[in-house]
Amino acid sequence: MGPNAYEQRKISVINLKELIVAANRTSLLALAILLFSFSTQATEKIVKESFVSKGRKHTYYLFVPAKVEPNAAVPMILLFHGSGRNGLSLVEKWADLAAKERIILVAPDAKNSHRWGVPDDGPDFLRELVEALEAKYPVNPRRIYLFGHSAGAVFALNLSMFESEYFAAVAVHAGSWRQAKEFQVIDYAKRKAPLAIFVGDRDAFFPLTSVKATNDALRARGFPIEVTIIKGHDHWYYDLAPEINRNAWEFLKQQELADDPRYAEYNSSAAANEINTAVAEINELLSKADEFMRRFYVKEAELKKKDHVKERESVVVVVREQVRLLNQSEAVHREAVLRAERLIKRNLKGIYPEYFSLIVQMERKNTESLELLRAYAELLLRDQQPNTITIKRNEALLKADSLQQEADELGQKAERLRVAQRQ
Repeated sequence: MGPNAYEQRKISVINLKELIVAANRTSLLALAILLFSFSTQATEKIVKESFVSKGRKHTYYLFVPAKVEPNAAVPMILLFHGSGRNGLSLVEKWADLAAKERIILVAPDAKNSHRWGVPDDGPDFLRELVEALEAKYPVNPRRIYLFGHSAGAVFALNLSMFESEYFAAVAVHAGSWRQAKEFQVIDYAKRKAPLAIFVGDRDAFFPLTSVKATNDALRARGFPIEVTIIKGHDHWYYDLAPEINRNAWEFLKQQELADDPRYAEYNSSAAANEINTAVAEINELLSKADEFMRRFYVKEAELKKKDHVKERESVVVVVREQVRLLNQSEAVHREAVLRAERLIKRNLKGIYPEYFSLIVQMERKNTESLELLRAYAELLLRDQQPNTITIKRNEALLKADSLQQEADELGQKAERLRVAQRQ
């Protein structure tokens, strides 16, 4: 099935009767022992563990195949359970396949079993857990995958956007984005991570309309995505789990990061709110400064219509108003510098230390430009030869324009940084 496929495919289920018929030369007792040994062998290797991240204890279930060699480089799948369940409910369904394919399984419990959330359940905690397990087991860091069911499926989709350069690919059962605001998470992806969605055509929680909308949105942004619609299937994962998992693994095992994983750090929700507030406040300050400058240039146009010798008193009044407007604009720019500097001192992550540093540099250039413009205006208040005043004003104006251009370039660089963050 191609990367842009959106088709219907029947998933078959081998039941116990079919298995018994297929093994017509095997005694029922031997078959029962064989099935029991496979099940118990996998189950015995599922270990309940705990991990402390940022002072909070997390529970997870770990499965490590017995045949994993110390010098091997094996894949790992992070499993995210459905609402009201725990990690064991998924790792039990994956263990037999993982034993055969030599896959390490990690299935954390959500802090609230009924929902997955950021930052309580990741991505920071998951990164710390992965790195702790990499130090203990021979994990291939370029082959770490995500699988989720239902609420865990939505969480896995979100993680694949937040950490597109850290996780190789994601496969989910019974999951999609359903509300308009959920699609905004796509903006965080720096890499077009491969995705696969398995869903029943009778799923009441994730109807095909929402799955198609998710498929279309991701495909429009260049993501390689495969969608498999299971005929006659509803939301229940567990009966079809062996076949779903097998198909999911067939998709996942073909995917691998081209480079070593890169983890994207994000600010807490409180810090994000503070950043958004600060950006809004700085933009409001810049709008005020622009208004003062608009009024300054209105006065400049008035001056050009006056005879600077014959209308001396009138010129002085206009110039003093210009100086007042420049002082107000400069004060606003200095306040913007202070706002940005306060953010730099915070322990911000991602682009924001560099972003606010560029804002500070830009605003300082703006204040230097305004100081020169003030000198340019105040020259008309001096008792000097008109030619001398004109020469000095032209020099001040050229320097002010040069500084303004530097400020504009810094502002454009800061904006490009923010745009790149969203892409």
